Amino acid sequence: MELLSEYDCSHHLPVASSPFDPTVKLSSTLGEPLLDATSYKRLIGKLNYLTHSRPDICFAKSKKQLSVSLSLAEAEYRSMRWVVGELTWLNRLLLDLGYPPELPIPVHSDSQSAIHIARNPIFHERTKHVELDCHFVRQQFPVGLISLSYVPASSQLADLFTKALIGPSHHTILPKLGLSALPSNLVGGGC
Repeated sequence: MELLSEYDCSHHLPVASSPFDPTVKLSSTLGEPLLDATSYKRLIGKLNYLTHSRPDICFAKSKKQLSVSLSLAEAEYRSMRWVVGELTWLNRLLLDLGYPPELPIPVHSDSQSAIHIARNPIFHERTKHVELDCHFVRQQFPVGLISLSYVPASSQLADLFTKALIGPSHHTILPKLGLSALPSNLVGGGC
């Protein structure tokens, strides 16, 4: 709440629309350069801290996938393979440190196709090119490392930060972040 108040955004909370207009097209050539970028840099630093201190805030853009996927299911599946690889490493690290994690570790995906590819032991002609990834993810099921579950795209928390959601979508996801409004007697008051 302090961050919202500091940058005069606390009045944006009760409105029914998105804080960003989804029809606006951003451009690097429009507008005036900042004369003093200190305030902007402070805000970015605080937002960086927020994203690093909240593990449930994720980015929709994949920086790990170097190849171009031919389908959305393939892209989701490659992301799933990366996640399972990280979980495998973390599991081994925790075991080495003497803290065995509770298994299976839930892996959530909004792609039913990717979940089907991961669970289906039979390869089809259309999925041959993702075969190595499939083997790796599938090997984790018998071991009991992971469990896959479907999460609808409408319930993705990261969308709040990566997309300009319109009114109802924005306010449906907002409470899932675990944030709550301050009581009115604390809003705008000093210490």
